[in-house]
Amino acid sequence: MNLWIVASMAEELSLLLKAVRARLKGSVGGCPWFVGAMGGHAVTLGVTGVGVASACTTLGAFCGMAEPDLMMMVGSAGSLPDSGLRVGDMVVAETEILAELGVVSGPGIGDARQMKLPGLMQEIHLDPSLSSLLLDVAMDMGRATSGRSLTVAGASANDGHARDRASTFHALAENMEGYAVALAGQRFGFRTAEIRGISNRAGDRDKSHWDFEKAMIPPQEAILEYLRVTY
Repeated sequence: MNLWIVASMAEELSLLLKAVRARLKGSVGGCPWFVGAMGGHAVTLGVTGVGVASACTTLGAFCGMAEPDLMMMVGSAGSLPDSGLRVGDMVVAETEILAELGVVSGPGIGDARQMKLPGLMQEIHLDPSLSSLLLDVAMDMGRATSGRSLTVAGASANDGHARDRASTFHALAENMEGYAVALAGQRFGFRTAEIRGISNRAGDRDKSHWDFEKAMIPPQEAILEYLRVTY
C-alpha cells in the first residue's frame, strides 16, 4: 500500500518524520517529500505549502509521481463558532467544503450550485471508514470529534465573519488546504482522511491567544497510533 501523509508545513509533520525515521527524498516545486517506515511498511510524507492553491498544485504533482493508495492530511485549524472545540482538541473531517467556490454572496461565502457546471463540487466527502478509524484513535487519546470542515482562501477576519461562515456551511473548523486532499482523492481514486488540531478560534486575530504547538502534536500522535495499530 502506497501511504502518504501530508501537511502544509514541515513543522506539522515533525513528530511523524522522527517516528518513522524519514529521510528527504526529493522536492516538487520547492515542496519536500520524505520516506520512512513503520512496521516494515514504507510511509511517504510530503509538504504541500500553505493555502489551497499551493496544496492543489503540489498534490497533483505528488499524485502524478507516486500514485498513492491512501493519503492522510494533518495540521491545525481554527474552530468556528458553536463548534464546542477548544485549543488542543482534534477534529476529523467528514467532508471538505471550499468556502469561496461559486457565486459569492458575502466575504468568503460562495455557492457552487448556482453555477450548474458539470463536475464542480463545492463539498467533497473523505473516506468514511478510514475517518471513523482515525476518530476512534483520536477519541481514545483526547477530546476529538468529526464533522464538516471548511477550506478557506483567507482566514476569517473577525468573529462576525467566522459566525457567518459557520451558519452558512454548518462546519466545525476552518483550514486552508483540506479541500485539496479531498479533491485529489476524488479525482485520482484513492482513500483520504484528514485530522487537525485546533490552534485558535476562527476570527480571533490576536495571536497571543493562539497555540500552534498544542494544536500540531495531538493529530500527529493520533496518526502515529493509527499506524502502530494498523501496521
